[in-house]
Amino acid sequence: MISMVVDTVTPRHGRRFEPLQELALHATAIAASECLPNAKSGLTIVRELVGPIGIPDFTALIGNPARVLQRQRSNVPTLTNEIDAGIVASLNPSAGRSLDWTASQLGWPKSTLQRRVGLLLKMGAVHHVGGERFVRDESLGTLGRIYAVEAKVDDWRSALRQVRTYRVWADSYLLVMGPLTDRVLAQLVPEVAHDRGGLVVDGKWLLRPRLGHVAPARRIQAAEAFAASTIGLSLDPTF
Repeated sequence: MISMVVDTVTPRHGRRFEPLQELALHATAIAASECLPNAKSGLTIVRELVGPIGIPDFTALIGNPARVLQRQRSNVPTLTNEIDAGIVASLNPSAGRSLDWTASQLGWPKSTLQRRVGLLLKMGAVHHVGGERFVRDESLGTLGRIYAVEAKVDDWRSALRQVRTYRVWADSYLLVMGPLTDRVLAQLVPEVAHDRGGLVVDGKWLLRPRLGHVAPARRIQAAEAFAASTIGLSLDPTF
């Protein structure tokens, strides 16, 4: 199994103090990430990735690291703007699509698209293929399945609020907690199950995560955030 754990190259400012108990859960969180669906196909874990919304303790990407390397080696700057990500997500890397078609798909004014597409052309993120038809650069797209992983000692309500924000851009989440009372578990387990999330308590799997629905633009944003967080780091499994 290809498995790597790396620190983001874009750490947040003013990193919060982390209790020792919570840090002790991080090893459990990493071990649990190695048991995520299809992790044997390739697993890359980034600590404190700055996502489109929120900063999970870990972000796990299930997929071939070569796809991330391809994105890193591209000359296209990483895209963080939701509008740009939406445009790129609506385009195909091979079949040209018109601005009228893209506008109808996104529900945005064509004038807005024209301004942003002009900038994306300069960046190399999209390419003109004749008339008003465009394709996205082949380096852009999803990188695999992304799971947000959060470790909390016992504040389950706060933990649940946090992981639910990650569902906007992550395919699912994994909540890793220390020992909890039966009363707390009776409240927490149904909530996580309803979210289709994963839950590990006191080192034991209680729920396996299931894929949720993520808007295409948010999936692109998540992939771009992952690529940006690892630029300059070796993800080549042969190293």
